[in-house]
Amino acid sequence: MIRSALPDYVRTPNGYTQLMEQFKEAELKSYGVLVNNFYELESDYCEHYKKIMGHKVFHVGPAALIHRNAAEQVNRGHRTVVGEHECLSFLNSRKSSSVLYICFGSSCIFPDNQLMEIACGIEASGHQFIWVVFGKEENEEDEEKNKWLPTGFEERTKDKGMIIRGWAPQVLILDHPSVGGFLTHCGWNSVIEGISAGLPLITWPLYAEHFYNERLVTQVLGIGVEVGKKDWNLWIDAAKVVVKRENIVSAVRRVMDCGDAAAEMMREKAKALGEMAHKAVQEGGSSHRNLTVLIEELKQIRDQRADD
Repeated sequence: MIRSALPDYVRTPNGYTQLMEQFKEAELKSYGVLVNNFYELESDYCEHYKKIMGHKVFHVGPAALIHRNAAEQVNRGHRTVVGEHECLSFLNSRKSSSVLYICFGSSCIFPDNQLMEIACGIEASGHQFIWVVFGKEENEEDEEKNKWLPTGFEERTKDKGMIIRGWAPQVLILDHPSVGGFLTHCGWNSVIEGISAGLPLITWPLYAEHFYNERLVTQVLGIGVEVGKKDWNLWIDAAKVVVKRENIVSAVRRVMDCGDAAAEMMREKAKALGEMAHKAVQEGGSSHRNLTVLIEELKQIRDQRADD
């Protein structure tokens, strides 16, 4: 980790530092910790946590894999602004692993100048895409649209791309065989959903624990490529373009271009982890066992209290 990638409350103690300490104290007073992950993905960290902290930890995820069919995947989280059929119609007409999915979570609203760089980078990469954008309306006037999209962008890319303005059925999209990569802000829900889908990731961390997750994805698991974001910032500076289009093009091509040996190795690692994730939640898998153990332990505590 470089200093600029650390949360501000780690670099310089502030009010949030004290709040995090309170979180830690509360955690250690609890019976244990439930983790939306599967043991095989971070077994070394799990064992280290139990040894150093002396605390119970139960890996019971990935939680998103409880959604078994398309209808359940569409309805996960908030109400989507596009339907199942619209997404599937676009994806079904594409070749395997040919579409890049781009989403920065539900809280990120980029300024127009950064959106412009993303749009230019996507188009210059030459790859097909689904891009989720928050803070923009479907029926914008051209004057407003031209502030964040190159003139004629949607017309030029109508056969290659799809822009979703608002909440998208992310799990449904990520699980589709036509999707070959995921450009993400590295929030944990998105990371674990991408891993569960067996996809390599392009990492663009913003704040919270995103930079830690990026390091896990790129340096430990070896299933991702950094887009070049270096600074942890709780607020997005509207006057500053943080990531240039050249960085975006380079990262997208490293993940999505066919024939590159490093990219193929990364893709194979991601696929193997996705298979592990699915096995973990099946009967007899590590997450299934952990959840069973937790239920049994809680039942024992209940029975003991009843006897007392």
